[in-house]
Amino acid sequence: MNIENYKKYNAHYFDNAHTISLKPKVSICFVTYKQEGYIKKALDSVLKQETNFEYEIVIGDDASPDSNPQIIKEYALKYPNKIRAYLHPYNLGPKEILSKNNFLHTFFQCNGEYIVHLEGDDYFTNINKLQKQVDFLDKNAQYSACFHNAEIVYEDNSGRSNEFVNPKNQKPEIEVLDLIKEKETWFMATAAVMMRKALVHPLPDWFANCKSGDIPLYVILANQGKIGYIPEVMTVYRKNWGGISYTDIHDDANFINNRIYIYSSLNKHTNYLFKDKFESILADYNIMLANCIQNKNSLLKRAYFSIKAVTLKKPNSYNEFIKKNILTASQLDNYISFRHWVNRVLLKKNKV
Repeated sequence: MNIENYKKYNAHYFDNAHTISLKPKVSICFVTYKQEGYIKKALDSVLKQETNFEYEIVIGDDASPDSNPQIIKEYALKYPNKIRAYLHPYNLGPKEILSKNNFLHTFFQCNGEYIVHLEGDDYFTNINKLQKQVDFLDKNAQYSACFHNAEIVYEDNSGRSNEFVNPKNQKPEIEVLDLIKEKETWFMATAAVMMRKALVHPLPDWFANCKSGDIPLYVILANQGKIGYIPEVMTVYRKNWGGISYTDIHDDANFINNRIYIYSSLNKHTNYLFKDKFESILADYNIMLANCIQNKNSLLKRAYFSIKAVTLKKPNSYNEFIKKNILTASQLDNYISFRHWVNRVLLKKNKV
């Protein structure tokens, strides 16, 4: 689907917002699905923001089966000068990128000069978050976006203690190379980023097919200007079983192929300026394909994707590479037994 079509998705637009400024300084792109236990805290954290500019909250609910839509309606009625709500009557397919489609539709309704993406289970913890980020971008026109630190709160029964996304020595300026050091590089919490709308409107057509939005979006931004860092903790990023990250199955071919699509598209989008880095990442994903659920028991498929990986990134040791990535455990045992047998035969022959 052409990226422009996401602006036209059918949605029950909750038309209560005629008093909202047509030119807000900031748009909160607020996407949510089945988050009735979290959404009030998220919305309240935005509405408590103290700013010297106008901002809007553009909500996209992806046909939640719980009380999420009703809560959204209540807030939209209470704050008609702040909230525009799009309540979708059905999930925006296809299934593997449902959340992305809701995001894209909501994203394209944002009118602000700057955009912040907030998911329904995260929230702001500093009432001056928006003001501080706007001040930063207004004063630093060379930056494409800015981000700050965030606290990770684990609610996934893992028993892990809360931690911060960014270390104390976090780089103050982020470039493309910082985002592609390796696959799945992540150090910017979604709600912590404020971006210039003009640099991401429109988005390239291939973006619509990406399961992950953060990975390509931040590279697109960094390719047009550095991303600045504000060393303050101003949001919470929840890790819970309802979160989008838990829909990722990292040993599934569909997930891996979509990641290959993303990084291949970014390689082309950046005019192959970072070809070596992208090909190293693509090699790693081909190794994952060789060992994924669908291919791990097929010697032919394991060999095929391993060879593809080798063409992209030369391994340190071909022998170790073959043992680790092509042969299954039983095949490796047979291979070792065969090598031992050959060595014994050669030893006897030499003695004779």
